[in-house]
Amino acid sequence: MFILNRLRIEKLFFVLTIVVVAFFLRLNALAKEKNNYHGLSPVLGVELVVKNCTVCHSADIIVENHMSRKAWDKTITWMQKEQGLWKLNKEVRKIILDYLSKTQGITNNKFSGQAIRKNSNQMYEFDYRPNPL
Repeated sequence: MFILNRLRIEKLFFVLTIVVVAFFLRLNALAKEKNNYHGLSPVLGVELVVKNCTVCHSADIIVENHMSRKAWDKTITWMQKEQGLWKLNKEVRKIILDYLSKTQGITNNKFSGQAIRKNSNQMYEFDYRPNPL
């Protein structure tokens, strides 16, 4: 009887160990995926946004702002003229604008021409982590 109980305990311990290891492996995979996209939604176009936008600033700036497609387009043009963003070919620009208007767009047309801050910090106008590069 003692041996039978001991086998059950060992089996239970083994199963629990496997479950815990699997949980932490999945958690680690999710964390790596989130880090790869710097907190941006992992949908079509995110790679181009990371490649072209987070070279100069962190993704937090993108995540905090919600604009219409037209306003995002004006922002990209401004960054090219004033901030040194390189010229984007039409296809890349379209994919980036599709991504931004889908994931960082606005739903209320009342504010379509301006940025809407999702979260605001009373103390600072901008409170973003520095670009890790």
